[in-house]
Amino acid sequence: MKIKECKTANKVVSPCIWDLKMVTCQGLLFFLFLETASASSCPDRCACSPSDQNPLKVDCSFRELVTLPHLPSSTQELYLQENNLETIESGAFDNLQMVQVINLSSNPWHCDCGILYLRNWLEDQAESMHTGGVNCFTPPSLHKRPISELKRNELPSCSTPQILCSDLLFFDALIFLVVFIILLICGFLITRRTKFKVEVCDTHTNISRTLPSTSYQLKRRTRRVSSNPSLLVTIVP
Repeated sequence: MKIKECKTANKVVSPCIWDLKMVTCQGLLFFLFLETASASSCPDRCACSPSDQNPLKVDCSFRELVTLPHLPSSTQELYLQENNLETIESGAFDNLQMVQVINLSSNPWHCDCGILYLRNWLEDQAESMHTGGVNCFTPPSLHKRPISELKRNELPSCSTPQILCSDLLFFDALIFLVVFIILLICGFLITRRTKFKVEVCDTHTNISRTLPSTSYQLKRRTRRVSSNPSLLVTIVP
């Protein structure tokens, strides 16, 4: 293929720039084609209304689905009743900005912490569409409970564990005991490292001298002084 230079009134467009523009345009057209196809493509095992018909209806009911199929972003009516859906993955409905009718009833919804996304989404859509009939199937304690009315602390694995007062008292006492032992050890070590000056004074001879501050000599002098009442012992830190 021979490439010709494109001339304008005042400038010449090089072949490289021309090719780059052509490739860019082709890429944009291909991207738009993929976006259009994904927006209007019908999921497997589902029936959809013709793409030129408005609104776009996606009927996935009575298909025994266990997972949610990829849905076109242009979906306006969605029917998912009478399937085996137990939960909806987080973010699965975020691209459905045009949906006006949805039916999620008659599915065995398992209401645990993973159902919170569906509950929040139903709450957001409650004013614009009918979202009734979406009830819990399991666990037994929440059977037939509307998902939109669930509270976080009612859901298994979502509720915050309760802490008893007795547990708090036990932990407080344990912390106090550990701190007390640490302070006791620190005080003992400080006492061992403290130097004393022992001054022995004889009241009769008025002679005083200073003894070394070893614990052995301190005990020995103390015993000697206690046996001799005429001696006075003064310990000066």
